This record gives sequence, C-alpha cells and structure tokens, in this order.
Amino acid sequence: MEIKFNSRPDDKSPDWLAMADYWEQVSVIVEGRAAVISGGETYLPKFTNESQDDYNFRLKTAKFTNIYRDVVEGLAQKPFAHEMHIEEEAPKRFKDLVEDIDGRGNHLHIFAGETFFNGINKAIDWILVDYTATSGLRTVEDEQKAGVRPYWVHVPADAVIWVESEIIEGREQLTLVRILEKKKQVRTFWRVGNEVAKEQNIGDGASPVVMWKVEVEDEEGIWVVTEQDRLTIDEIPMVPFVTGRRKGTHWIFSPPMRDAADLQIELYQQETALKYIKTGTCFPMLAGNGVTPAKNADGTAQPVPVGPLAVLYAPPDGDGNHGEWKWIGTDAQTLKFLADDIKETTKELRELGRQPLTAQSGNLTVITTAVAAAKGNSAVQAWALQLKDALENAMRLTALWLGETVAPEVTVFTDFAIEDLDGKSPEYLLKLREAGDISLDTLWSEFRRREILGPEFDADEELSALLEEVPGEDETGNNLGEDEDV
Repeated sequence: MEIKFNSRPDDKSPDWLAMADYWEQVSVIVEGRAAVISGGETYLPKFTNESQDDYNFRLKTAKFTNIYRDVVEGLAQKPFAHEMHIEEEAPKRFKDLVEDIDGRGNHLHIFAGETFFNGINKAIDWILVDYTATSGLRTVEDEQKAGVRPYWVHVPADAVIWVESEIIEGREQLTLVRILEKKKQVRTFWRVGNEVAKEQNIGDGASPVVMWKVEVEDEEGIWVVTEQDRLTIDEIPMVPFVTGRRKGTHWIFSPPMRDAADLQIELYQQETALKYIKTGTCFPMLAGNGVTPAKNADGTAQPVPVGPLAVLYAPPDGDGNHGEWKWIGTDAQTLKFLADDIKETTKELRELGRQPLTAQSGNLTVITTAVAAAKGNSAVQAWALQLKDALENAMRLTALWLGETVAPEVTVFTDFAIEDLDGKSPEYLLKLREAGDISLDTLWSEFRRREILGPEFDADEELSALLEEVPGEDETGNNLGEDEDV
C-alpha cells in the first residue's frame, strides 16, 4: 500500500488531533497538582482585569484534590484481585514468557494492570508485540541461548500518531501505524498487499508483507531512515485495548471518564476560589470614610499601617465632623455557600466514578436489578473482558513470532463485586433467599463478592458450624438443647 502522510514523519493524523486535548487533560490530572498548575490559564482562567501578579499569587496558592486519579485507580484494580494467568496446558515457552512478559521482569499480571489503567484513563491503550533481533542466529536453541524472544511493550495512546485499518479476510486489520518513540524519532509499520509485494520483489506474492522503519530528524531538520526491514510475520504486531465508544471506522473515541475529568477541573477551580477568598477574609480591606490620607512629598498617599499595634486616627474637621475606619470582608454566608458547592461537586465526582461499577439494568425493578448486578453486567466487567481479548490477541501475535499454531487462553478475573448505589443490595438478596428464589450457597457467594463476608469465610466450615448448632441426641440418648429434670 502507499503511505498516506504529509511532509513530515511526525505529522499527526486527524484522528489523533481529535483526541489530543483530552489525552493532555487526563495526563495532567493524573500527574497531579504541579502539572495542573503548570497548565496555567488552561485549567485556571484569569479574572477580568486581574493583574498578572495577582493571578500568579492565586495560581501559586491553588488547591488541587485529586479525586479523579483515586477513582481511576479504584476502577483499574477490580480485575486484579486474583493473579492473571494462562491455561495450565499451555506450552512451557508461553509460561516462561508470562513470568517476564516485557523483558523487564514484569509478570503478565503487572503488565496488564498498567494497560487496564491507561485504557480507562485515555479510552485506548496499545500493546506492541516486538521481537529481539535475530541476526546471525540459525536454530531455536541458538535463539534461546542468545535470549532472543518476543516481548511486549506499552505504547501510550498519544504516542500512536497515525493509525489506519481495513477489513481484510473478514476482520479489521491494521495497515499503517506510526509511533512517536521520542522527540524527533518515529517508527512506522505498514502492510504491503500481495500484488504490490510481488511487484516490489519483497515477498512471494502469496501473502502480504509487513515492513517497518525508524526515521530520525537530524540537526538540519532532515528526516533520515536509520533502520528498515521486513517483519517475519504478516501482521502489524500492535493490539489496541479500547474502553471508549469508537466513532465509526475512525480511531476516535468517546472516553468513558470524560465527564469525571471535566468535573475534576471544575473542582480544582472551586477549591482554588474558596482558598483565595478565605485568604482575603483573613486579611480584609480597610476603608477610610471621610478620612483625608496623609501625603508623601511627591503627593502620593502614604501607606496605612494595619495590625494589633497600629493606631489609626480620624480627626474632626473645622465643622466638628470626623471620619471613620471600617473593615471590608467577605460575608460568612458566601464562604459557606462555596464550601457546600465543593462538597456537592466532590460527591458528584465520586458518584461518576462509581457508575462504571453499577449494573447496566435500565428500567428494571429493584429485585430484578439485584439479579442483574449478580450477573455482573457492569462497564468495568465489560472492560475486563475486552482486556482479555486484547491480551489473547497479543498472545496470538506472540505465537506467530514463536512459530506456534495455537495461542493460550488468558484468564482474567471478572467476578468482582458490583457497586450498589442505593446500598440495598444485601436487603434484596435476603428477600430472594427468604422467598426461596436463591440458595444459601448463592447468598453467601454474593455476600463474599460484596465484601460483606470476609475473605476468610469458608462455606463448608460455616455449614458444619450451623449443623452443630442444631439440637440432637448425645451419647446417652438425651436431647441436646433441652433442660433436664433434676
């Protein structure tokens, strides 16, 4: 295929440009207070007619409580209560790779955790399944001795500056990917179809070819190809993990956390405003009514001393009238209003963060809603299943690199508790139990998922303990639990 680019390898696609502002916003929020403050007027606008000195002071003393990051961290931890693993029957080569999936000593469980967090935060994250260079090696044994192996690489959403894809053989396949590896360095993968590959004499004409190259911008601003070669597999080894709703065939997404991110910025502005006003309340303005200020030699008014050791005078004029000094401060009711507003914003932000954990039940009755929650149809569980698909696709690419015909299945924990916004889920479950619609074992299972019962709870032990409490006969034939006549 022909590469569709503008003049520079680091040009950004229209899809990338559509997502850039959001990616920048959530990156700054997750990084924390210093990054948000560095954003200046982007996140904290200046007041009308506010001097730069006053704005700098307000910005320097700004308050930022990072609830958004806490929310995303909480959502991202849900599928990782149990260690992620592959099937027991998987070949040893895959099991070894799982222990160190990225060549940096990180287990698949750790790698997937970062992928899941980034995917929730930015609506998409990428996994590159790369392979160590094999120049001069001939056998599998030689490769193993040299440490040659596939390894997975995290590629952040905003580093993938150009993506194109097509439906090929009944499924969407990547045809072009450009990665901004670092400033002035771009890696490109592109798919060459059968006929074009044959024309360019880079394949047998029976299958597509995937090419790659690395370009670097030199000191004179000229882009130079430093590396270029053909992959030994016929797919671009990139896998997207997506949580946002995709817009048509474009690589543009509606981020699931956009509202929460916007509300976090609003909270930052509210908290900063309250802090600024409280500071002004501690140091209110002093007004002199009917007081003639003393003048300096140049005619300017002399500064008025304030504080517990200062004395202010307002002498009467020739008619016996005198002025007065007054403090001008912020009304306490205004402070309370702003504080209450911040509480409401904080509450709303946390509720937005809990919504992906609630069952998507529509207009169901409360009892049916509890059943839907038990089935676990929450957004986070849907994301966990999409993570499973992404990891298994990465395993499939790994199998291609290894020459294996079958890739192992990845087990991702999805049986985690669903948030219950009204807090009545235990009550509904108990009603179902009382009505005989669920078993005692199911009730206990649901209570464990909702962390009502502790992790050490054992159903078999509990059942034995309950049976011991049932009245019966002792060895002498007396009924236990009944009083004996003396």
